[in-house]
Amino acid sequence: MKDGRDEKGGGRKKRVRFPLVIKLIGIISIIVVVSMALVTGIASWFFSEDSRARAEENTLTVSQVLAAQITGRIESTHSGTLSLLDTLRENAGNRSLERAAVSNWFDRNASVALVSVPGQKEIRNDKFFKANELDSAALQPFLESAKGLIERAKEGESLVANASPSVGIPAAALFVPYRDMGTRNALVIVFSTEEFLQMVQTDSAGINYVVGWDGGLIVHPDFDLVKMGANFSDRELVKKALESPSDNLQIRYRDVDGTRYLGAFRRLSVGALAVTSSTPTALVYRAATDVLRRNFLLSGVVLLISVLAVWFFSKSISRPVLSLVRAAHRIEEGDFELDILPETRDELGLLTESFVEMGKGLAERERVKETFGKFVNKEIAEQALKGELKLGGQRKTATIFFSDIRSFTAISERLSPEAVVEFLNEYMTRMVACIEKTGGVVDKFIGDAIMGVWGAPVSAGTPRDDALAAVRAMLMMRDELLEFNKGRGTPEKPFIHNGAGVNTGPVIAGQIGSLSRMEYTVIGDAVNLASRIEALNKPFGTDVLISEYTWDLVKDAVIAEPMPAITVKGKTAPLTIYAVVKMKGDEGPGSLSELREKLGIADPGKKIEVDKEEVKYEIVG
Repeated sequence: MKDGRDEKGGGRKKRVRFPLVIKLIGIISIIVVVSMALVTGIASWFFSEDSRARAEENTLTVSQVLAAQITGRIESTHSGTLSLLDTLRENAGNRSLERAAVSNWFDRNASVALVSVPGQKEIRNDKFFKANELDSAALQPFLESAKGLIERAKEGESLVANASPSVGIPAAALFVPYRDMGTRNALVIVFSTEEFLQMVQTDSAGINYVVGWDGGLIVHPDFDLVKMGANFSDRELVKKALESPSDNLQIRYRDVDGTRYLGAFRRLSVGALAVTSSTPTALVYRAATDVLRRNFLLSGVVLLISVLAVWFFSKSISRPVLSLVRAAHRIEEGDFELDILPETRDELGLLTESFVEMGKGLAERERVKETFGKFVNKEIAEQALKGELKLGGQRKTATIFFSDIRSFTAISERLSPEAVVEFLNEYMTRMVACIEKTGGVVDKFIGDAIMGVWGAPVSAGTPRDDALAAVRAMLMMRDELLEFNKGRGTPEKPFIHNGAGVNTGPVIAGQIGSLSRMEYTVIGDAVNLASRIEALNKPFGTDVLISEYTWDLVKDAVIAEPMPAITVKGKTAPLTIYAVVKMKGDEGPGSLSELREKLGIADPGKKIEVDKEEVKYEIVG
């Protein structure tokens, strides 16, 4: 390379003074400093995970310790009660020994309020009732309501129920089977849970409580909940404790109030009880959050300094990029003539220059496409610009449409050539818009006649979809013509009537002509039939006719009336033609006679005359 020129192509190769990679290296160097904050965040995350693990271990340990203490206390009371009953049975009949045994036992078990073997024996601790200022009959309603539990205990179950709502103090009742001398009975022990309440009331952030077999609270730090007989069966931790096949488990859960917890439970071997311990997740992560907050504060200072440096440094990059973004938006909106200038002498500067050149190329291509599209349909214009046009065709099922203006020759003779061109252009503009709105393609203009196609080169999906689109286009043309005729009716602006014929069938669609001059069109018998059907509008007194082939596709959506059968040149069987009234569900005339009245078309009656020279068909029906 010499003098900055490319030796192979001779074009001048542009060099950048400050490559973009150098700028990126500077930015990345600053980002490395900022990444320290990320490292701090990861370290904080590990710290928080360690805190969580310790909290989970603590909740499990607490639940297991509490379960062991409560189990031991209940089993001790149970075994002591059985010893008392054995002593009373051995000293039966000796009232003084019985009273001494009971008194001594209640002195050692002051927390027990009542021992009962229903139907056999009931022993009350009068000192307990006096100490707690309770009436001696305070437990009677509770025992009456617990008959079901007594029966379950007789059958072998061991249950603990909350007695606090009845007596107003921390209390519970143990219902266990009692087998004595061949009898099947139950043993009921009512005792104070004050000791258990002290066990669950800890200074830690965790919450500990005891529930029964049905989720009812037995012991809770908030005695008011126990006193009102609260049931925690809807709590996630309690559900797990009651349903899990495991006797102990750790879980993370969201409580009914939306608070997240780390929890654990331990089921007791007696009384169908479960001890739960939980700690709010927010408290577990508080220490980690504080550490993280301090680390992020320090990282934020570093980040702020880095951002300021990057911001000042990146101005040389952001301005050209934003300029290119605005230019891209202009291109999206169709404005290809860009007036942006390179602000830097790096890769972005080269990109800006290329962007401007690209805009010029797109503008030129759009002008060619727009100009070309006025002479052929847009799809063909697109293929021509891509160099994809070639001679040949392919078989397709299409719907073909022909229309022309009634008595156009007579109208054009009364008007000046300028007036004819003016009204014809306005008429064609309205009609073509209806074709294009429904997905059709204008194949060609033949004087005042229009030929349109649905299904080639593009299709709406199926032959039925194409046929329906063609019929909708005809009805739109009818409305447009009524609008066009408003204000007309003078010799200078006569009323315009037209006729449309539609047929659906197989065609050959493709480029017809020579390598130097070709045209996209459709040919075939279906096209000829559509043209002949269009000519039937005048003798039939109609404006839109469709063949029986089109009718078979759209009859479920279109209201039409059959016309007299015809024989067409080249066809042996008669052909039924249908006059389209409207789409089903649309407003407007409900019959052909009402439609003729609206359009101002005379009813030809039974006598239908046909110009044999103009139309190659014969009416036979």
